[in-house]
Amino acid sequence: MNRMQPLSRPEILAVLKIARANSVRDHALLLLCFAHGMRASECGQLLLPDISTKDWTIRIKRVKGSLETLQILSANSECLLDERRLLTEWLALRVNDSPYLFPSRNKRGSLSRVQVYRMFRAYCEQAGTADTKRGVHALKHSLGQRMADGGCDVKEMRLALGHKSLSSLSTILRCGQSKRIVPVRLR
Repeated sequence: MNRMQPLSRPEILAVLKIARANSVRDHALLLLCFAHGMRASECGQLLLPDISTKDWTIRIKRVKGSLETLQILSANSECLLDERRLLTEWLALRVNDSPYLFPSRNKRGSLSRVQVYRMFRAYCEQAGTADTKRGVHALKHSLGQRMADGGCDVKEMRLALGHKSLSSLSTILRCGQSKRIVPVRLR
């Protein structure tokens, strides 16, 4: 069985570009999943009050015993990676009265982890991404690998990814060892 592999910068941008062409909601959701190392269920369960456009922060209620974190939403000269611009656009378009940031298209409820997984997988297929990179969790691994390749401190990585212990990072870092990614800063 092949292990999940992190996506390269061009692969991430290709998936985000396809998502953008389809839906501002999908683009915003996938960008947040990547930029903050979120699981599919964590992103699907984000509430409107979890986003603050006053101080540009996002509160992430992690699952599986991970840390709840408050992180900065970043601006970026690369339009596909500009969280602030994209969230401003999404919030202006959003007409649903659901308490969720990314409501399901057909009801007031949240997107399930399965819906987020299927969405990401479909965009990856359109982008021609390898099957070992088509799980939403690969985005978390991609962020972790980028941080490691960029020389980020392990404790900073732990907080950014929401891990309670340093040992949790070993899985993320180990998955990319067979094919090392060239260090690239996405922000």
